[in-house]
Amino acid sequence: MSSAWDYEANVCSSDGKFSAKFEGCEVAKRLSNFDQNLVKDDDALQILLSERATACFLFSEDSKFLAFSEWTADKMQIVKVVHLADMSIKTDNRRKRVVEFLSFDDGLLEILDSPIFMPKNYTLDIRTLFDDKI
Repeated sequence: MSSAWDYEANVCSSDGKFSAKFEGCEVAKRLSNFDQNLVKDDDALQILLSERATACFLFSEDSKFLAFSEWTADKMQIVKVVHLADMSIKTDNRRKRVVEFLSFDDGLLEILDSPIFMPKNYTLDIRTLFDDKI
């Protein structure tokens, strides 16, 4: 599991078919050159998911989904979830201060918002985003 404060992260799905990679930095609260790619190991296909992502991302236990957080223009974060079978991306537009993913199992994504200052737990049922794909 990676943290929003990490400058690098590389995680594989539990089935070993996918990996997610983040390389970037945050300087003086300004985001620059974020590069989070999803790599399918079979043919080394790389897909840029976001130029404003953080190093915080997590594969679901069944390796069907990837959750990641992204900075918004108002310096908050939103959660996005990728359905790996067709690479469709859905967004939970509820703003968070700083996202940390705790677990992702049975369609439930456990999120800690602002782990250091006034933390608050959230649960996102991704069935609300992907009705027909779970």
